[in-house]
Amino acid sequence: MKLGIINGQIITPDGVIEKGCVGIEDGRIIDIRDTLPDTSGNVIDAKGGYVMPGIIDIHGDEMETAISPRPSSRFPADFALLQLDRSNAVCGITTKLHAIAYFEDELKGRHVGFSKEIAKTIAHCRYGLQTHHFLHVRCEISTDLEDVLEVMESPLVKLVSLIDHTPGQGQFSDPEQYREYYKRVYGLSDAEIDGIIRKKPGYANTKVQNMREVARKALAKWISIASHDDDSSQKVELVHSIGARISEFPVTLDAANRSRELGMTICMGAPNVVLGRSTSGNLSSLQAVTAGLVDVLCSDYNPASMLYSPFILWKHGILTLPDAVKMVTLNPAKAVGMDYATGSIEIGKRADILVVTEQMGIPVVARTIVSGEVVYAGGGAV
Repeated sequence: MKLGIINGQIITPDGVIEKGCVGIEDGRIIDIRDTLPDTSGNVIDAKGGYVMPGIIDIHGDEMETAISPRPSSRFPADFALLQLDRSNAVCGITTKLHAIAYFEDELKGRHVGFSKEIAKTIAHCRYGLQTHHFLHVRCEISTDLEDVLEVMESPLVKLVSLIDHTPGQGQFSDPEQYREYYKRVYGLSDAEIDGIIRKKPGYANTKVQNMREVARKALAKWISIASHDDDSSQKVELVHSIGARISEFPVTLDAANRSRELGMTICMGAPNVVLGRSTSGNLSSLQAVTAGLVDVLCSDYNPASMLYSPFILWKHGILTLPDAVKMVTLNPAKAVGMDYATGSIEIGKRADILVVTEQMGIPVVARTIVSGEVVYAGGGAV
């Protein structure tokens, strides 16, 4: 079936086509022009709204929370995935990499057994969902690697991140901050936290060996590798030498600058842009973007911020609209090797497209199109 989108401001990688039209057939973009394509009557009138690529989120944590929103509640994984699939479509996210934690069984719900259940559910349900779903494996490098290496055999795994949650490292450079965070978020006692710390090996030995082992498997499987919470230029140089080409949530300007010098893709949180600050007191996304030190924005814990953040960057004069939009579309697609198929409005690519309008100055999704099919219609277009 043919489909046309007309009267839109089409955001391409290189600019904006005013009052443009997009032709779609068999799930692909077949035409981009300023006149009405032949669609046999199947037309979406964007009414002057923005027509942009579907959003690609390479780090979204919400699957774990959707299953267990409270410590005493645990919903079926397929039920949670179905609801997230639809809410992501509302937010304009057409491709999601679910960031699942391969940590020690230490966080009262965030553990390997839980992650295995999530991975199995996504593999089983993915063809019946509205949007595209993949896996981002978060590997705690101080733990046993058996389960991480096993899940990396799955073709759903597009990204693995190397994480060190040892007190004194990365996000928790202040050991007391680590202790207070785990008390507040996970309800752990001092005795439980002390037990976790005692199990973590020294950074210079086992951890580096573990990183190298995971990286070897990832490179052999063409899985992208990210380092997480880089806090120094020395840490960036180490992970880069191992094979990481993405620096995820660098916590200092020193780390971000060294990542840029080494040609790494730098990923920060979209919620940080909307809030205007880091909730952990680390490097601000706005500060880093202004300094030219961010390539990709991800949802982290708030999917709705993925659409709002590029418009904030554009309206504040920090980036052009095409460059801001690429941070949530083409750039993440390139980071995980998907740009051949998606991430931009170009002829031949998969028709994952959004029609976006504004309410109270805030961008909202009027239509979400995935592989040429309208999967969400929320008004603002006909």
